[in-house]
Amino acid sequence: MFSILDVFYLVFSQLAVGGFVLLLLVPKALVGANFYRLMGSIYLLVSGLSRCADLALHRQPVTFLNFFGFWQNPESVLVISFVLILFIYTLSWWFKVPLLTRLVFFGGVMCGAAWVVLSAQRYSEIVQFPGEMFLLPLQFLTAAVLLGAVHSGMWFGHWYLVTPDLPVSYLKRFNTVLLYTLSGMALLLCLNIFFRQQSADVVPFNLFYQIIFSMRLLIGIAGTLLLYFITWDCLRPKSVARDVLGATRAATGFLFIAIITVFLGEFCSRFLLLEMRFIF
Repeated sequence: MFSILDVFYLVFSQLAVGGFVLLLLVPKALVGANFYRLMGSIYLLVSGLSRCADLALHRQPVTFLNFFGFWQNPESVLVISFVLILFIYTLSWWFKVPLLTRLVFFGGVMCGAAWVVLSAQRYSEIVQFPGEMFLLPLQFLTAAVLLGAVHSGMWFGHWYLVTPDLPVSYLKRFNTVLLYTLSGMALLLCLNIFFRQQSADVVPFNLFYQIIFSMRLLIGIAGTLLLYFITWDCLRPKSVARDVLGATRAATGFLFIAIITVFLGEFCSRFLLLEMRFIF
């Protein structure tokens, strides 16, 4: 029987990895070191919270010694490694060692991707659809990029207040990634609904599950898609030509709302995965 900690662990681990990886969309010469220090600190905190949830799932006290010393499986090794890599990455921006920063960053990308894929293996035994060994990691990786796009994009949008002459095209990148990953998530949802219809022994939809599924569909996917188009409209050349700072402020505000819709959708998705044993 799963607990709400499973949902928390999955969503926050994917946020930490996706948000960190999508720093690739911001060239290092474009913004100052403070941006990367801030983002490294945020994702260090998020990955640390994921590690605490992982300890709680294994019924271990959340202590400093357990945080780094309780290596119960390869997944825990990757969690701890990712936390340490983020710590070194964040510190490297203070000591200004570009080569170390670059190497640590790409090490974190590989470690984080492996963490997300390995976390999918923990839950692959409970799901009931064909190709779960491939589709579940794909869904987790897609969710990580989706969560990262809205979160890192929102923080990058705030940087236009610090450096107003930043090119708007870089904020558009995050919004474009949001659209592509949201489309991929919708395709996975349709694929697994098709598989569900072909399966005989499935957990039935009761009223409670129908409500959660409706929230996943209407808020997590449709609501986020609507916010993508609103953000796109804010960043159109015509809007930017009138007021660059106002356009980026508006787009950042809508990306902040998108964080809420994406989070709610992903929490509902993980809940339905663990309760109904299908990707939603």
